[in-house]
Amino acid sequence: MGSVFLAFSVIFNTVANGFFKAASDIQVLGSRKILLFAFGLFIGLLNTACYLKSLETIKLGTAYAVFAASSTILIALVSIWYFQESVSIQKFVGLGVICAGLFLLWGS
Repeated sequence: MGSVFLAFSVIFNTVANGFFKAASDIQVLGSRKILLFAFGLFIGLLNTACYLKSLETIKLGTAYAVFAASSTILIALVSIWYFQESVSIQKFVGLGVICAGLFLLWGS
């Protein structure tokens, strides 16, 4: 069950970062920027609650490493797909190395 909570934590972390990026793209402080930021904070709270729950059954060293690597991969993919950020060969290879490390870590 800890793995499920960890997966939701990664998803919520990715969504929260998406809201923060969307808020940062708005130049003028207004209700839309504040609303996006507030949604990001709320989703971040859900992220923290799920991560805390996952730590009940997963060791901290494993949970954090999987959380950080998975979040990095997912956020990078969302950035490329949704925010139209460029992807270089170096970034692509780096993400591949992170994926390989994630599989090695989770399998141990």
